[in-house]
Amino acid sequence: MIELLVSMVVGLVVLGGTLAFAQTTWRDIETNALREDTFRDARFVSMALERDFSYTGVGLASTVEFGSLMVSGDTVMILSVPYTPNEAFAHGLNVPDTGPNPLPPGGTCGARCVDLMLAPDSTADIAVGDLLRIQVNDARRLLWVEDMQAVGDTAFTVDWSNFSTLMHLPAGLSGGLVLDRFSTYVQKLAPVIYYVNGTTLYRAEGLTASGAPNGQPIADGIFQWDVRVIFADGDEADEINVVDSDITNDYDDLLGVRITAEIGADVIDVRVDEGQRFTRDFEWRFTPRNLTYERNR
Repeated sequence: MIELLVSMVVGLVVLGGTLAFAQTTWRDIETNALREDTFRDARFVSMALERDFSYTGVGLASTVEFGSLMVSGDTVMILSVPYTPNEAFAHGLNVPDTGPNPLPPGGTCGARCVDLMLAPDSTADIAVGDLLRIQVNDARRLLWVEDMQAVGDTAFTVDWSNFSTLMHLPAGLSGGLVLDRFSTYVQKLAPVIYYVNGTTLYRAEGLTASGAPNGQPIADGIFQWDVRVIFADGDEADEINVVDSDITNDYDDLLGVRITAEIGADVIDVRVDEGQRFTRDFEWRFTPRNLTYERNR
């Protein structure tokens, strides 16, 4: 009887140890799975951001009031000129060479319509829903294409939506901008916008008819997302300010952005971290080389 009791006690101790080891092993497996999911999401976000930031300002040098990199709250916006494979063509006005200059207020075919010349290969790389840059001498505005019509074999018209700002930049002919007969052109842009809605990070490559980004989700479990701009003098801010007296925080002073994020697992496992959601903090700093190149040039 004594030997049986001793055997039972020893067996229970061994069984208890085995169960404890199994529980620890399964907890470690689940912890590693949640950790790997979180770090995999962070790596994907980092790679996507690095790729898109590398296009910042391609073919679009920043000025004091108009830049290729904008930040507002948790939203970061990137602009560049697309190459598919050649640079998007800069379409000049289809107007007579003679007459008053600058042109009367408004467009050339209506209040929000402009006549443009086709590219030399008789094509127009512009479609409804595209984002355009209209440049008059040194002044720039954004246009969202509402309609487009061919005019013969050499020209076409573009109608734009009635926005005074797009992506936090001036749009249309806001501010009393009038067209110059000889120094006006329109060019297609490639926008990329990152923003957070709830705990989901979205990436957009364009805008809707209401001016909102038409994003697709790329990562869940974003519990904190903060974007700050970095200027050439080392200062950081929540956004660019071109109306204050400080001349060191304008678009042409931008060096890059710093993004801090808290990314967590999509699910909560009671076996991991005592039932608390597994999260980790990440920080990325992106300094697009084109911004540095243009400023140094």
